[in-house]
Amino acid sequence: MIARINPLTFYRKAKEGMLTSFALSSSSAAMPTNMRVCTDKLGISPKICSFSIPLGATINMDGVCIYLSVIGMFLARAYGVTVTFSGIMTAAITIILLSLGAPGVPGSALVCLSVVLRSINVPVEAIGLIIAVNPIMDMFDTMNNTTGDMAAALIVAKKENLLDEQVYRS
Repeated sequence: MIARINPLTFYRKAKEGMLTSFALSSSSAAMPTNMRVCTDKLGISPKICSFSIPLGATINMDGVCIYLSVIGMFLARAYGVTVTFSGIMTAAITIILLSLGAPGVPGSALVCLSVVLRSINVPVEAIGLIIAVNPIMDMFDTMNNTTGDMAAALIVAKKENLLDEQVYRS
């Protein structure tokens, strides 16, 4: 909507990068595929892709933020821990800082989750409740992160007139 282009076309063309991210559960490992999808299928200038995709793989962790927030509150509830407003604010700041520094490798969210749990006074061993489903959730988190990277690159390319709209529409 921001770039005034069809989002359905974006998802159809970005499908390969999204599936690669999903299968690998790693933003860093999916980076070459996402850069190729951006330039060859979406028509984004390599100038934009070569900066925004690696930057996004490093600091854009939207999926991890959602994961840490939801799972942190779920585990607090499961352990009967009352999370106060100050605890929520502490968790929010912690999650934001962790999302900037979390590595783009599979399983890194579990390490980050242990930090969040300590910030809201939940025992770290609570991770054992979700460790079995974590790999599946990690796939969706990573796909969310890399899709956001490609969308941001597309929006910047459109705003900077570095988008080949003929390639995008074809």
